[in-house]
Amino acid sequence: MHAASRSIHPGRALAAAGLALAVALTGTASAKPVGKGHGRGHAHAGKVLYVAPGGNDAGRCTKAAPCRTIGRAVAVARRGATVVVRAGTYAEQVTISKRLSLVARGRATVDATGQQNGIVLSGRGAAGTVVRGFVVEHADQEGVLATHTSHVTIVGNVVRDNDLGAAAPRPTGECAPQGQIPGDCGEGLHLMSVTHAKVVGNRVTQNSGGILLTDELGPTAHNLIARNRVVDNPFDCGITIAGHNDRAVQNGRRKPKVGGIYANLISRNVSNDNGLRGEGAGILLAGAGPGTGVYDNVVSHNVANGNNLAGVTLHSHAPGDDLDGNKIVGNRLRNDALGGDPDAGVRDTTGILIFSAVTKLKGVVVRGNTIRDVHFGIWTQNAPAIPANANTFVNVAVPLHQQ
Repeated sequence: MHAASRSIHPGRALAAAGLALAVALTGTASAKPVGKGHGRGHAHAGKVLYVAPGGNDAGRCTKAAPCRTIGRAVAVARRGATVVVRAGTYAEQVTISKRLSLVARGRATVDATGQQNGIVLSGRGAAGTVVRGFVVEHADQEGVLATHTSHVTIVGNVVRDNDLGAAAPRPTGECAPQGQIPGDCGEGLHLMSVTHAKVVGNRVTQNSGGILLTDELGPTAHNLIARNRVVDNPFDCGITIAGHNDRAVQNGRRKPKVGGIYANLISRNVSNDNGLRGEGAGILLAGAGPGTGVYDNVVSHNVANGNNLAGVTLHSHAPGDDLDGNKIVGNRLRNDALGGDPDAGVRDTTGILIFSAVTKLKGVVVRGNTIRDVHFGIWTQNAPAIPANANTFVNVAVPLHQQ
């Protein structure tokens, strides 16, 4: 989980009803011209630009005379353009602050060795951007970071071996430790204050952690995280939904325009073997509190096996945080919580763990899940009662432990 949320773990630190998976699996829309380019090296809006390892950044990024770096093509492209990147390795950080379609043709790799990030989608101008088909690796912090934007699509990428700054002799930025709590560099793929995004069909592996949603700059809401394979991220969770904005809830009232993580759909992902060298769940919903909000999200039809914390974990630690209304439905979980759960004082394997240290949770729904090969099927504290027949248990010693 994100460094700022590691107070959740001492020592290691309904999505909208109309939201459908089919929307996220559609192809990239063709760009519409919005004006003419001007000057040498500037492309017409809506035009397709090309990048290839043997190209030349002095050119116009045409199919016959491609640019050499992705950054150059992004810089000269006008809003609405498509940048096609041919197979090869590109040693750079790519920052996008206008609406573009960035599409790999063949095995195009962004090697961000020595860079803070691999691909960054930054600000409102980047709204509507598509990033498709890249390998993104070796960044000091996130491989792919989307921040303070909306309606972006991140689809079919491989995000691997990022968060390298955590192992630096003197970690900086997100990678820097906070007292005894180590930094984690923001995970492999990070949505920070992003709305209406689609993160679909990516493979996220061998980063510190997998996919992270946070709300430092404002709400993170109405996002679809679907059909991703998030495996073997050794130190943190596969998918983390972590509230950091302590102004999300004030005096018991939600402040969604200020912060909060809500109405996100986390569906049909595979989250296996995460956190085995640290402390990570398959899927975690947590508030750093007090006053943080992670509410009304849906975690549905995911697979989580062999994670260090429970397959689906919900943690609430402080008064005034809001983790109400989350729904955990139809997931298939097996052999999770290999390290127990130190915060909840649970030492045994567990499929679903819902722990609220202070606040009685409301509206949390757990149903239709199949849980196998653990000691506790579902373990809860301060959560609504779960009917005995609402879930299926196979080879589970204690199907329900509720307190």
